[in-house]
Amino acid sequence: MAKKRIVAIDIGTHTAKMIQLEQSSTGVRLINANFVPYQDAGDRHQVAQALERLWEPLGKPPTQGNLRALFNRDKTEVVLALPRYLVSTKLLANLPATTDDQLSSIVAIAAEAELPFRVDEAIFTYHDVKRTSDATSVELISTRRSSVTDYLELLEQNGVVVSGVTPSMIAIAEVAANSGCTKPTFIVDIGAMHTDFCLVENGELRFSRSFRLGGNNLSEHISSALNIDTGTAAEEKRHISAEEAPTSAWTTQLISELQRSIAAANLQRESGDSNAEEAPVAVESSTFSTTESEIWLSGGGARVPGLAAVLEAELNIRTILWNPLQAIEQSANIKIEPEEADVGTLLAEYGDTLAVPLGVGLSALNPAVEVSLLPKETAETLTQTARQRQIFATAGLGILIIGGAIFGGYTLQRTQKHRAELVDQRLANFAQPFAAAKTQLGRELALTEMLVHNVSPLDILHALSGMFRDRTQVAWTNFNVTNLNTPETARITFNLESSSHDAINTLIGALERSGVFTNVRPGGTTTITQDRKQIFQVQVRCNLTASAVKTFAEKRYPMPELPVNENESGATDDALNIEPPAPKADESEDEKADESEDEKSEEDR
Repeated sequence: MAKKRIVAIDIGTHTAKMIQLEQSSTGVRLINANFVPYQDAGDRHQVAQALERLWEPLGKPPTQGNLRALFNRDKTEVVLALPRYLVSTKLLANLPATTDDQLSSIVAIAAEAELPFRVDEAIFTYHDVKRTSDATSVELISTRRSSVTDYLELLEQNGVVVSGVTPSMIAIAEVAANSGCTKPTFIVDIGAMHTDFCLVENGELRFSRSFRLGGNNLSEHISSALNIDTGTAAEEKRHISAEEAPTSAWTTQLISELQRSIAAANLQRESGDSNAEEAPVAVESSTFSTTESEIWLSGGGARVPGLAAVLEAELNIRTILWNPLQAIEQSANIKIEPEEADVGTLLAEYGDTLAVPLGVGLSALNPAVEVSLLPKETAETLTQTARQRQIFATAGLGILIIGGAIFGGYTLQRTQKHRAELVDQRLANFAQPFAAAKTQLGRELALTEMLVHNVSPLDILHALSGMFRDRTQVAWTNFNVTNLNTPETARITFNLESSSHDAINTLIGALERSGVFTNVRPGGTTTITQDRKQIFQVQVRCNLTASAVKTFAEKRYPMPELPVNENESGATDDALNIEPPAPKADESEDEKADESEDEKSEEDR
């Protein structure tokens, strides 16, 4: 059996990491590893230089091989990790029952309506295929094309060609599976800027999310609290316990995010909804316990002293520090045999930060894991390159056997080229109708966006006016609306004055029952004396419900009532042909007068 080598690369916020695995008839062994830090991930030149140093132990990249490499049976592939925060997941349920050959086409059609990005800006794939007798479900995994190409360009500067792009949560799940993970296990990989949270059970990924909290946040918090520079704070955080100030504040934030993540994972576990991380959940509701689950901590942020003990006490789940390299060393099929002594030191000191690149390498060696976000054009280029290498190798062997094989190889190459030209010609015939369809779709999407109702402050004022009819009991003294461009996060603030608590409470109750306003939060009540009367003042804050936009639209644009013939079961076509009402000058003037009065009332308030 020919040896197959995999080089897995993880480009982090401040560190580039590399793992090299080799698969042979005797199993898989780790033969190399490297770890190169850098200061500014935004400096592409600096990162490219770090990747060049990262590759130095491996020699020349695979693309710079000589003619001897064409006949080498040992293959080397380069695979790249993509951070979880750049990846979006979506459950595609109730797809038609189909074969494996047809499934990719069906998923591509369904994905166009579910992708969070434009189709031409997205790269997507799928996994976790589940079938019943009449339906199929998959989990869609997508990312922006630019997120992948930015990483690929950094490696191409050093002559490295990537053959696969694996999301980090898939990689972590693969390492856990090779570590013998059977019980529900929460793997928390704490990086510099983000933390990846994965639920793995019986070797399969059940849930994942990423949240923005990591080692850099802790360094900045310590720097601010102790009035020291961030470099000193990064060193100081290694000596401050997780339960001591100022690290305890960061630990509290981490516990809160883990509680949300566990609750969301529990919700998905019970409902089977892969989008559970987007739904509001109660952090205290979880069916996981110490007896049936564990938390594995990895990454540089997991090295905070006493962090595992604090998390175990607060979450009531057994928590351990996880070094994946030490865990897989116990497996019969994986051996850790670094060729250099300093590599062994690296694995001992930084093995807990190498879970992602190790998982990426193992995923590339496992044919059952086929989750790659490599751009289609890059994959096609690699396929063509592999075919060309195969053709050259075949031709070279033919020269050694008989000179006549040269003509056969040349003929084969010409045939392949002719077929490729025919395919290109056929594809060119589809270019014009495809462009026309794309233009029409763009126009329809633009028209759809124009027809969407936009909420205005006047809609909110009309809704509030319907509840505040009796101004003798309660009066407004102020009104403010912020962030109205996004109704889901709009905040409404207004002040009330009344001669009694009961009147204020009655109106607050009306707001809560309105179906338009939610999260009604009255502030503290203050009392003033005006004209020898006691006046109660209170500030009220609230938000809009998810159905508020629809309610405002229906009120502003009411649907006409169609005439119904009571003597017949259904209306005829003539009954549905309703003439539009003729415009009336009086009504138009009345409407303008009403709008002027509303605007004047709003300015007075």
